[in-house]
Amino acid sequence: WDFYPFGVGSFRRARNVVQGSLHGRSITAFEYFYLLMSDSVERNGYQRDTANWFLVCVVDLDHPVPPLASVRTDWLEWHEDELPGPVIPIDHERWSKVFTLVGEDEDFGRAVVTNENAARCAEADVHAEWRFVNDELLLWVWRGRVDDQLLTILDVAKPLIEAAERYSRVES
Repeated sequence: WDFYPFGVGSFRRARNVVQGSLHGRSITAFEYFYLLMSDSVERNGYQRDTANWFLVCVVDLDHPVPPLASVRTDWLEWHEDELPGPVIPIDHERWSKVFTLVGEDEDFGRAVVTNENAARCAEADVHAEWRFVNDELLLWVWRGRVDDQLLTILDVAKPLIEAAERYSRVES
């Protein structure tokens, strides 16, 4: 993938890889590590001289969907020009204080991030972001571990996936 947090830093590694299924959908989860050194920091202000890790989960969808990303508002600067379209306003106060939704298809964005799904994401209270890319949902949790948070993010992901797949069927 060519977007944050992938391709950032040095000594990138994936560890603790697990594969399985979520209601018939193939999933792969792993812990993604990289180092940021002072001499390799990009202009957009990534942390310096630090080790970062993310719990990453990839869920295969049954068909491609429009690009859509939910990013933490505090981390928008790290994404620069890689986001898949304009901001889509979501009318859920708690969710909107933490996340920004970005995508080319506003109807798709609102179908996926319903009030119920927005509440579920906000209540999970993890430093997570997610993105629909073609026929995959990618989720990543800053400082997450497979053993500690995989079940929590899959619980949050399931209704997002179901909404995305339903929308595409209705629109086709």
